Amino acid sequence: MYPAVLIIHSWLRWVALLIGAGATLNAFRHREDTSERPRGGRWDTYFMLALDLQVLFGLLLYLGLSPLTRDAMNNVGAAWRDPGLRFWAIGHAAMMFVAVIAVRAGRVYALGAKTSAARRHGRFICFSVAVLAMLIGVPWPGLVNGRPLFRF
Repeated sequence: MYPAVLIIHSWLRWVALLIGAGATLNAFRHREDTSERPRGGRWDTYFMLALDLQVLFGLLLYLGLSPLTRDAMNNVGAAWRDPGLRFWAIGHAAMMFVAVIAVRAGRVYALGAKTSAARRHGRFICFSVAVLAMLIGVPWPGLVNGRPLFRF
């Protein structure tokens, strides 16, 4: 089960990043009429959905399937001293948590903002923070904790 969940999690990363970039760029779209719902709400919804699915598979890995996080949780002291284990035990999960909170905040802010400009700026800032946190939290090849770009 571990390899299948890991492959799905790895491929969903690209879906979430691409939709996140699209939602961030879409946040620039301007609408003068504030009585209507903001344009591009589907991008926001798909971004939240992609991130939620990514988190679901990530939690399956984090809370039991991954031998790396299992080792880190069994010996927290060693995990703090080892940069690779520290990344998986704390850094990766923390960055993805920031991304999830930022996406939710951006969506809530967009629905409650009074002006089109406030909607646009709020969504853009929150979605930018989310995408940036996701990019920081990805285990890029070449890093101490690097993983392949695509798993098969």
